[in-house]
Parts: sequence; structure tokens; C-alpha cells
Amino acid sequence: MKHKERNIAVLDMGTTAVKAIIFDHRLNAIARASYVLGKKSPRPGWIEQNPQEYLYAAKTVLREAVRSSCIERRTLAALGITNQRETTILWNKKNSKPVYPAIVWEDTRTKEICNTLKRTDKNLIRKRTGLVADPYFSASKIQWILASQSYAYQLAQEKKLAFGTVDSWILWNFLQSQRHCTDYTNASRTLLYNIKNLEWDEKLLDLFSLPQSILPDVLPSLSFFGRIHENILGISVPVFSVCGDQQASMYAALAAHKKRGSAVTKITYGTGTFIMQSLGKRFELDRHFFTALIPSLDDPQYAFEAKVQCGAKQVESVLRKPKKLHQILRSIARKTNVCIDFLPERPEELIIDGGVSRDGIVGGLQGAVSNLSVRMQKIYDGTALGAALLTRDSLIKMNPSLKKDFK
Repeated sequence: MKHKERNIAVLDMGTTAVKAIIFDHRLNAIARASYVLGKKSPRPGWIEQNPQEYLYAAKTVLREAVRSSCIERRTLAALGITNQRETTILWNKKNSKPVYPAIVWEDTRTKEICNTLKRTDKNLIRKRTGLVADPYFSASKIQWILASQSYAYQLAQEKKLAFGTVDSWILWNFLQSQRHCTDYTNASRTLLYNIKNLEWDEKLLDLFSLPQSILPDVLPSLSFFGRIHENILGISVPVFSVCGDQQASMYAALAAHKKRGSAVTKITYGTGTFIMQSLGKRFELDRHFFTALIPSLDDPQYAFEAKVQCGAKQVESVLRKPKKLHQILRSIARKTNVCIDFLPERPEELIIDGGVSRDGIVGGLQGAVSNLSVRMQKIYDGTALGAALLTRDSLIKMNPSLKKDFK
């Protein structure tokens, strides 16, 4: 049976850069474009980005990727979005203007708030979110903005304030419906979402003194989110998946792992280094790891996740110094191996992706340090590949007759 040409666009809203990749019906990357993002640090430990730059960058790379792919725009079946998680944006619902710069996940200004919560409400947070009170996550960032920006507080009182992670901000501005929404992988990184009940948690909102009116609707990662404005790409493309970057990478790893019944372990060497191991449908806690929600075709699944405080920033600083580069890559491999040793199930193999892994050196070092087989993902942009897989699977889930077009 002859298939109809269908291509998928992926928007990867990273921390260092925004990328767009066009995938063909076999999920081969046929074109890509990238835009390097600015980042400001007005005080030590503060890291901010411009939400308006996110929008400009996203439009720019999508248009450039589609143009360079030479595909007919009508063959774009859908758009998938994957993004840096936890980064916090608050905006006025009436005029869509941010009330403060985006506070990036790396920002540590709320350390004292979180240290207090670790002493007083550690178990409440852990059992409901799988996480710990940490400046890394969104809730304390929202709390800080409301406490320090009187305009934002006033808008919240009037129910005119919206909160979102980067995906929500893109959807709000790109969708024809101006829908205020997110998916459950991004919601799960806010410290406000109960990952067992799959809902915003009133006790957690009370803990951080935050109003529910600011929160987006939460959809499964494989959902129809809406259609983007026609003026972005000259055609109104539907958005069929949204997913946090590390969970998207995990979705790609699960697809690449052939052996059923064993845990899948993946490592992304990007702006940070992230390790995940699948748990299936069981929710578990382990003191060495966060528990993360990962998407699936039916009910969401869980995984253990850890973050290694070393990644692309350290690598970029020594790219022209081979000896130092090797030392840093070996250090990353050793620090990652500490996490591997704590995993409840010894991996049969490590599936790796991320920009730092692209030349194969860190993969070789990781294999040697951990004494494990290492497999490179199909492309080093594992988060984008995961988003493409999610988008394809979401399309087929909604319309099974499309399956023949993606063979």
C-alpha cells in the first residue's frame, strides 16, 4: 500500500540553544536549525533568560528548518515540543507580557526557602512529587516572584496571572486557541503536581502559598494540544505531543531497547548530565534519586532520575585543549558512575545521547569506567528524537489508519 508523504517537525527548547529538526516518515532527521540563547546572571546564583527571546528563537528555527528541508509544507503532519524543564515564567493573561524574566532551572536564589522546607515538610513533598524541596524546581521560583514583584502579586489576586514552564509559554503564544496548558511530565517538575494522582495538589499549593488560578491545564504528553498560528509556518500545523526534555529522551531510549522485561537506563550528556532508569508502572522512592513521570501510550510510567553537576559548560571551556577535555570527560564519566552504582537494577547497557556525546569519547570513557556496554542513540539529539517518536505515536493513536504512512 502506497504511503502518503508525512513529515514531523520538532521544536527542542533547550537551555543553551533552541533547535528545530524535521523528521521524515521513517524518523530520519532531514533538516535542522539552531539558535543560541542568551543568559543573564544579575547576581551570584541567579540565572535568567528572556521569554520573548524564546518566542523569536522558536519561530526562527522552525522557519529555517522547514525552508532548508525543501519539503512541501502541506506534508507537515504535526509538531512536537520538548523543552528544558522547571524554568519558570509568569505572565499577564490579558496582554501576554511576562512580569519577570524566566528564572532558569539552574538558578539557586531560593535556596533558603527550600532548606527550610526540607526540615519541615520533606515527607509531604517527597511522597506526592517524588522530588525534594530544591531551588531547581518551579514552586519556590514562583513564590519568590510573587513575594518580590508587587505587580505580579496584584495580577494573581485578580486571577489575571498565568504560570508556565517553557512549553506552556510557547503553547500560549503559538496556539490559535491561546490555550493555557502543559503536559504531565512538565507539571511533575514544579513541586506542585501529585505524580500518583496526576493532579495539582492542594496541600502543596498551600505549602508554597500559591493560588491554583495561575496553573495551566495538564494533558497527557501524547495529546492534541491545538493548532499553531498560520503565520508561523504558512500552514496551521497541529501540536500532537509535549514532553520535558529528559522524559522525551527516555521515551526514545525505551523505543531503542529491544529486550523486554529489563529496566532501561539512559544518560543524556547535555547542559547538565542526567541519568534515568525505568520503573514501569510502579511508583517507588529511593534516597539517591528523584522519581520522574515518563510518558507512554496509555497510563504514565515512572523512572528514577539523577542529575550530575557537570556538562556542556565545562566541556565548551576546554574544547581546544585535548588533554583537559579528556580529563573533564573522564570526570563526568566517574561522577555518572557513582549514580549508576546506586541504581536498584544493574544496567545491561547504557543508551546515551546529548551534545557532549556526539564524538563518542565520553561514551567510550563511560563504558570503561562503568564496565558496561554503551550504545549511542540513533542521533545525538535524543530529546528531539523522543519528541518525534511521541508525535508519531500520538498521531497514530488518534488515527490508526496513519500507521501505514510512517513505515
